[in-house]
Amino acid sequence: MIQFSRPRRWVALLSSGVTLAGAAALAGCGSGAASAGTAAAASGTPDDATMAIVTCYRTHGDPSFPDPVYDPGDGRWHFAVSPGSAPASTQRACQHLFPSSNASPPVPQAQFQQLVRLAECLRQHGVPNWPDPDPDGSFGLPPSLQHKSLNWVQATRACARLMPSNGKLDVHAAA
Repeated sequence: MIQFSRPRRWVALLSSGVTLAGAAALAGCGSGAASAGTAAAASGTPDDATMAIVTCYRTHGDPSFPDPVYDPGDGRWHFAVSPGSAPASTQRACQHLFPSSNASPPVPQAQFQQLVRLAECLRQHGVPNWPDPDPDGSFGLPPSLQHKSLNWVQATRACARLMPSNGKLDVHAAA
């Protein structure tokens, strides 16, 4: 499931089976407009900030932008599709609603080196354009990798031993 943490950046929580199904949400390092607090989750409705973004997208050129979906696995609301897939004019009109955030801190060196080895493994097992991780431990994916492919699934399975211990990867659209 993809969740957004900051403008123009998405975070994909991918299990070792890789389920990049196109679900997306705004990011803020686990908090912010894209993720509802426990009160909103408990009430069964997205938080006001998330709904403001959905409403803005619908009003400014993407009338079919879908409702957010709740993931009980992480207790957060996620956008069903990437807000980055909307027309550029819609994104510009609604950009002010996205939480601003500073760059994520770098991950510990040992974790970073494991992610580098994972990237190398994925490239060796059928995903030749898989990028190296960013300093924050996320992967900036080119458009060709923003949708699950058979090669990606097979490579992820072959490299499962190098996946983070939580079985999830942090990915975002490359700038």
